[in-house]
Parts: sequence; structure tokens; C-alpha cells
Amino acid sequence: MIPEKSVSDLKILIVSTPRTGNTWIKYCLSLIYGLPVVDFPPPEFWRPFDAHPYDQLGERWIAHQHLPPFESLVRWARDRGVILITTIRHPADTLVSLYYYVRNFRERTRIDAETTNLLTNGEKRETDDDLPASDRLQAYVREKFFKTLHFSIAWLQRRLSYGIRYEDLWYKPFETVHPLTNQISPVSREHILACLERCRLEQMRKDAQADAVFFRGGGVGNWKTSLPASIVRTLAHLPPYPSQIDWLGYSLDGYTEACEKAESGLPTRPPPPPSSLPFLPHSFMTPEKIAMAETYYDWLNSVSEKDSHGAEIPPVITNLGTYIYENRRDLHVAFPDIYGADRVAFSHWFTEINLVGTRVLHSYFVVPVYESWLRGPPPIFDSLQYPR
Repeated sequence: MIPEKSVSDLKILIVSTPRTGNTWIKYCLSLIYGLPVVDFPPPEFWRPFDAHPYDQLGERWIAHQHLPPFESLVRWARDRGVILITTIRHPADTLVSLYYYVRNFRERTRIDAETTNLLTNGEKRETDDDLPASDRLQAYVREKFFKTLHFSIAWLQRRLSYGIRYEDLWYKPFETVHPLTNQISPVSREHILACLERCRLEQMRKDAQADAVFFRGGGVGNWKTSLPASIVRTLAHLPPYPSQIDWLGYSLDGYTEACEKAESGLPTRPPPPPSSLPFLPHSFMTPEKIAMAETYYDWLNSVSEKDSHGAEIPPVITNLGTYIYENRRDLHVAFPDIYGADRVAFSHWFTEINLVGTRVLHSYFVVPVYESWLRGPPPIFDSLQYPR
């Protein structure tokens, strides 16, 4: 039986990287607690937080969203007693699942247009189980996928949510869900097992009917037979992937060595030419200073000299971040406290949203910000990672 009194105002928000088990755990907890599934639109992080639309969701609900831990959203969730949950999955399996999800749902997905274009190449479907080693897929991995992995990392690094591994859900669902329900509101073993039976992959495919392809395969380790060698090499060597994969507690086993035997040259991310960066001061664009670009870039990527917290609080604000901020009055309005309450929101703008002309900021300048989230201790899963 569901303990009605203890869940009369239960609200659960799953905040994770896409394709890491969000829908699975959402469906399970919805059944266990009889919670309606609601849509949770991402907040307009460049504006003051408006709690009204979220307070209108009702007293009882469950939802999931892919976003970092904006300070205003975290405060709202704590004030309302919202239970936060974050899922993780082997990054290589996440990539495979994301690839096929975008291809199968390209007309309906909320994933950004650039990712959709890179992963679909304008095609409707991909019938082969192996991912092609296309330039577009390689470009997505080089420039964008690490940003997607970051969503789960940020919540777990701040210890704001219960952390769950997809692999644990796959191999031992009851032993994973039961400790979580004990934290939320205990329910009987029999009730959990009955709900988990209804959450089996085959049953979810059946219930999804026309959208059964949403639950395409599931499973653990599919990347070993699906990912091209060039993609595995990129994940193994191109920052920030090695640090992200290790911090999350995963590895690429012996597949990296096999891939390296087949190909020569390791993937790198060279800095862009200074002439391509219109936000740099014109005084820098002399031949002598351009020749010193590597040293200057190191300074741009260093922790801001104006941040009194230095590297103590992730994400770091770099000297480049400070330079752009100080030369954009609109940013002062949107993020009045970039070294404090607006740190995460400004960092999100700087690394994922900031447009310079028609392009996002070169990844050479955003990777150090993502890596700054990985300096603290990694998550420890004893069935769950528990929030502070």
C-alpha cells in the first residue's frame, strides 16, 4: 500500500543527462507513489526566477529535466521540499542511446537544433546497429557531448540530489529502488516489486505503443560493439572526457588499446587563431602578440583574478569570462553576481549559450570550466549517492 499521508505533497524532480535512465526511474516512481507525470519547462536562467509556473504544477507530481543546478532553482526546490534525483550511465552507452534517440525522434525532440543536425545529417532513420564514423558524429563528440554529460556531474558534485546508476537499475532494480523509497517515503517490498514488473523494458515498449522505439534497446555495454574506433579514441583522450569518465566511476576497459593499434595520431583540440576571436581587444592583434597566443590563452583560461573565491567553488570564472562580462552591460543585468549567486547561471551562458557572431564560444575556452567541476571528490554509490 502507498502511505497516503506521507506522500500527500510529494514532488520529485529528476535532473540528469539525457538517456541515462531518467524516463525509467520516473516511470517507476510514478507507479510506486501514484504520482502524475508533469512537464517541467527549464527556467529562463538569464531572468529573475519566476516560481509561479512551477508552483502551479500542483501538490503531487514527478518530472525530469536536463539542466545545471541554478542557484535560484535549487533554493525553490528546497523551499518546496522537492526531492531531487540524478541518474548516470556509462558515457559511451549514453552516446549510443542519444544518437539513436535523436534519429528516431528528430521531429519531436527538444534537444537543440545543432545537436539534432549533427546526429542526423538530415536523414530520417539509421537502420544499422553500428554507428557510422561520420565527420558529423565526430564533430558532435569533439564539441558538444561533454556538455551533455555535465548535467549529471554538476548535480552530483554539489551533492544536491540522490544519485542512481543506470547499471544498478538494470542489474538489480529492487536493491536500487528500495533504498531510494526508504529515503523518500517507505513502501512495502511487494508493492515495489509489482511496480518494477510493470517497468520492465518489454512492458514499457508495449505501453508506449507508437513510441516504443523510445525504449530502443537499453542494456549495458552496447557501446563496445556499436561505437567506431575513432569515437572511442576521442572519448579516451580528448579533454574533458578522460576526467569526466573517471570521475563518474567508469572506464573504457581494453577497447582503447585495441582502437589505438588500428589508428595513428591521438585526437587534440588546438586553440583557434586569435584573428577569429572578435571579443579579444584589438590591441592584442599585433603580429608579436599573436605569436604569444598560447601564453595569452593560458591566461584567458586561468581563474579570474577578480574572483575572490579562486578555484575553491566550481565552476571557475576565467579571465576570459570576466573580460566578456565586463564588456557586456546586458550581462550585468542578467547576472549581477557572477562570483556568487549567479556563478552557475553565468557559467552556463558562457559555456553553452554565449554567441559570438553566429557561433558558440570555441570549446578550447570552455573545457577548463567543465574540468573545474571535477576537482572535488567523485560520487560514492552505496546503492545511492546521498545528498548533503
